[in-house]
Amino acid sequence: MGRTTWSEVPAGLRDRIEAVLGSVVTHAESQAGGYSPGGADRVVTDAGRRAFVKTLSRSRNPDGFGMHEREAEVMAHLPDSVQAPRLIDTLRETVDGDDWIALVIEDVDGRHPGTAGDGSDVRAVLDALDTLPPATGTLAGLPRVADDLAEEFGAWDRMAADGFPDVVPAYVVDAAPAFAEAARGAASVTDGDSLAHVDCRADNLLVDADGTVWVIDWPWASVGAHWLDPLTYLLDVLVRGEDADVEHHLATHRVFTGVPATSVDAVLAGLAGTFFEKASRPPIPHMPTLRDFQRDEALAAADWLLRRWQG
Repeated sequence: MGRTTWSEVPAGLRDRIEAVLGSVVTHAESQAGGYSPGGADRVVTDAGRRAFVKTLSRSRNPDGFGMHEREAEVMAHLPDSVQAPRLIDTLRETVDGDDWIALVIEDVDGRHPGTAGDGSDVRAVLDALDTLPPATGTLAGLPRVADDLAEEFGAWDRMAADGFPDVVPAYVVDAAPAFAEAARGAASVTDGDSLAHVDCRADNLLVDADGTVWVIDWPWASVGAHWLDPLTYLLDVLVRGEDADVEHHLATHRVFTGVPATSVDAVLAGLAGTFFEKASRPPIPHMPTLRDFQRDEALAAADWLLRRWQG
């Protein structure tokens, strides 16, 4: 099942989107990437106005529908200091008994970071993530990262008890006791009072012509440690194979100031475990690449941590 195309969005909902934008949409370009079967279209109206429109029907993906609702709520309350496009409007429509939702968002004319493969975008990404402020008001009521990760970061103990799945290489199994020990304290170190994106990969970021990085796709937003998103982005840099010195950024960027090395180790251990555990599960229908991606994340986190321990 591929993404919903603009022409598949119900006509009545398209009309309402055009009313919000002030004129008729004359061009719509579906965006590839991501794991949602919903629509993701960059649209242009006959008056030249541009927007990014995310659409989804409840029947197509009930969980995803809920995530779209959550993202709309988060985006409606993002402070202006956050480098993120603004939500223009959220629309809902019921068609033939099926609920549809549309998020109409300011369009950012940009590319995903890391396309050059040389690490040249890393500092700008970390700068953008450093704009995420303490969570206040409505945002303070978002889920806490530490609570969400407490069970996930117990993956090493569960795998040790049940037998390590085939997705875990032998050299990682050999180091599993050390990974498990580090991960046991991992969830607590992710606690904090900052707004956290919690899904900081290159495909959820855009770099504009001026080199400014914009943070997009907010359904997983939570409250946690200010440095967690930057750390997970450095992990994504490794997953994608960029030629970048992630340890240099850990040591020099202000967003990591005062973060103990043991906290970094704990989170990497926890991430490696939970991604190995998830990668071992059966494939999810309509998301055929997800398990391979999760194993790549697990390997990158485990290998990075082993290098750190080896000095």
